[in-house]
Amino acid sequence: EIEMIIVGWFEEFDRRSINAFYDGGTLYVSNMQSDNSDMFDDLLHETAHSLEQPYGMLIYGDGRLEKEFLRKRKHLHDILWARGFKIPESVFVSPEYNEVLDMFLYEDVGYEKLSSMVRGLFISAYAVTSLREYFATGFTEFYMDSDHKFLKTVSPVLYEKLVELKDLEEN
Repeated sequence: EIEMIIVGWFEEFDRRSINAFYDGGTLYVSNMQSDNSDMFDDLLHETAHSLEQPYGMLIYGDGRLEKEFLRKRKHLHDILWARGFKIPESVFVSPEYNEVLDMFLYEDVGYEKLSSMVRGLFISAYAVTSLREYFATGFTEFYMDSDHKFLKTVSPVLYEKLVELKDLEEN
């Protein structure tokens, strides 16, 4: 689904505190990467977003991935609440990106603490952000780690969806 990859620096990176994004067939990637693995990670992640449009029904159509994601979000809410991070459960119940939740996790909790809280629940702290990011971080993990044991254990439905996508590619 990617027609072009442009490497450079774009205002969007500063504005959204990101280093890559996919938009209309073009993948924009920062030229400021820590190493080749960081670049590959960004390319994989944004490739995942490019697949959401053409394969959305396979990925999201049966609702199983959303159900898995929201169950994990509810569990995270309970963990945060027990550790004194009080935020209404209502911001955890939508699979869509929620800026209030994102800023709460980033600024109030902090990604270092969040990373330890989500270990074994989500693939990464960033996967909590939205259903779309849950998919994209899983896609990245799937292609970065050929073992798949961690992904299969932590996110079994996501793992199944990624295997289905890969099987489509191979057939």
